Amino acid sequence: MSPSGRLSGTLPVSVGVHFVALLGFLVWPLTTGILLPPVPSTLPIYIKAIAVPPPPFVRPAPTRVTSTARVSEDAAPTTAPEKINPEVASPTPSLPDVAVADGSSVGDLGGIVGSDGFVAPPPPPVPQRTSAPVRVSELVQEPRKIVDARPIYPELARQSHVEGTVILEAILDRNGRIDRVRVLRSVPLLDAAAIEAVRQWLYTPTVLNGQPVQVLMTITINFQLQR
Repeated sequence: MSPSGRLSGTLPVSVGVHFVALLGFLVWPLTTGILLPPVPSTLPIYIKAIAVPPPPFVRPAPTRVTSTARVSEDAAPTTAPEKINPEVASPTPSLPDVAVADGSSVGDLGGIVGSDGFVAPPPPPVPQRTSAPVRVSELVQEPRKIVDARPIYPELARQSHVEGTVILEAILDRNGRIDRVRVLRSVPLLDAAAIEAVRQWLYTPTVLNGQPVQVLMTITINFQLQR
């Protein structure tokens, strides 16, 4: 027999032996008893018990207190009354009388009661005097000029052939006289002559609501040379 024939015959036997040995090596530990590690009866020191939190607080629902409604005496009746009583008129309260110096007294109507029983109405309030000047446009009737004075043309303005219009604002006092004057539109050589003439004017007193008042007015003076 040749060497190759010997090797071919022993090869299957060798493979089978190795397979049986490997199978036994794997199966043998499964058939023997396996000892598990012992379970400790107590927990380790580093493990601490966690306290269970208390349940959340629930506010109890408020209790409703029912009260019996009282019927007011002024409420409208629900049933028809057997009879209707007549109304009794309440007395009118009166103010106490106040004695005055002449022996009379002030009654309920606010007037003065004399010895003959006549009730006089109270006097009307005294109107206050207006301190600020009133414009001419606010008056029903404008003040009337009763004294007039024409302005004198200045000689320097005449020689310089200066013409123009001077506008003044004047305040009349309660007697109708010119109290204050100021220039609104100026012509330098003619302002003094215009103011001097206006200060000589006189008006009728102006009365408003029964009281004399000051008046604010605008005065225009034209200066023109004669040719």
